[in-house]
Amino acid sequence: MFIGASPIKFPWKVSILKRREWLEKYKREMLDRPARSAASPEKLQDYLLRMMGFVEESSIVADFGCGVCNLWPLLRDMGMRIVGVSCNRKEQQQKGIRIMNIEMTDFNLLGIFEGFVAVDLLQRIPPELWSKILLKISRSIKTDGVGLIVTELSEEKSARSFFSDLKGDGLPVVVGENLEDGEYSFRPLKSWYDQWLKNAGLSAFREEVIDSVVYSIVRK
Repeated sequence: MFIGASPIKFPWKVSILKRREWLEKYKREMLDRPARSAASPEKLQDYLLRMMGFVEESSIVADFGCGVCNLWPLLRDMGMRIVGVSCNRKEQQQKGIRIMNIEMTDFNLLGIFEGFVAVDLLQRIPPELWSKILLKISRSIKTDGVGLIVTELSEEKSARSFFSDLKGDGLPVVVGENLEDGEYSFRPLKSWYDQWLKNAGLSAFREEVIDSVVYSIVRK
């Protein structure tokens, strides 16, 4: 089991040491590179505006991974104060926008933000870190805070087929991991995603899955 205290049980066994060495090859690019988003720009903006409808004006909203930096001016015009956390590209601090260049694994703030956005962030980290990252995000949000999570999911049959192919090549992968053009990504099954949210104390109250991309508005 790779997820710390998570009760999720995975149907595989690989050498932990071998897997750590394999992941180390992709560690630098996982959170440093901009993600190739599969989310619809129109649907993303629609869900972002819906989420912001639950956030009061002048609230502090964290953009984890800076996945919606192109929409920061829109949020600022709505009266929000934006904090870009762990950006994977150079962003400039400006009025109403603050940048925190800190890795998500080192991020540790409690009850700071009224809202958050995490778009195309989670699919770039291995399953070992999902519980840890989501818990860090949850702890940084005030009680009754809301957020938007957008990430890719896997369909079980195709994910297990791809898993078998990579295992056959001798790679210490788990179901949902992908290597496309040499780039690493992890797309969990929907049931695992739901359980990770629950473990982090987050509940989705508006959610939609379109073309294997889940759009979740969550509340702490």
